[in-house]
Amino acid sequence: MSLYREPPETITIDGVLYPVDTDFRCWIEFQGILLAKEEDGRKAERLCEFMTSLGLPPSNDTLESMLEFYSAASQEKLAPGKKHPQAFDFEQDSEFIFSAFWECYGIDLSTAKLHWWRFKALFKSLPQDCEICRIMTYRTVDLKDVPKQQKQFYREMKSRYSLGTGNTGYKTEQDMKDYVKRRYEEAQASLSVLRSSGQPGDAGSESTSK
Repeated sequence: MSLYREPPETITIDGVLYPVDTDFRCWIEFQGILLAKEEDGRKAERLCEFMTSLGLPPSNDTLESMLEFYSAASQEKLAPGKKHPQAFDFEQDSEFIFSAFWECYGIDLSTAKLHWWRFKALFKSLPQDCEICRIMTYRTVDLKDVPKQQKQFYREMKSRYSLGTGNTGYKTEQDMKDYVKRRYEEAQASLSVLRSSGQPGDAGSESTSK
């Protein structure tokens, strides 16, 4: 996210500018679809339905533009090949994230209209002493690096705040972007099959245009 310009309100699809819903809730939902553990055909259908709900043409180009918008808020880098445990989940951690934004920024996430890029910048800048950041530390700390007298405590905290079985194992924005790219390639192949067969999800099919 650039300090010197307003975050974008549009995305470009096939050279055409489309207005897009920039609210963080929309992109958390988009992320949820991308990270859902389901077969690629169903994922492609859900992505097409989501694009249509936003007034966007369901296509590979749209998906690529949405992914660019989704990930462009971060310039965070991670050493390639390094795997991290999952630090947070926007849905499962919603109460902690709500409390952190209220405490640190005075923002009520239940009513605030907040651009996705701004939301992510604020989320990543939460102070380390807030509850959600402590929980993220518990989840991601390597017990090999913890002093012997503290290991039991961290084991208990890891157990107490463990995420549900549907998590994907990302820690940083780069982890997420790498995972999204893989899922995109799989969904892209499924979208191509749907388009060629004329099934729902084809931007030119009769069922999609209704």
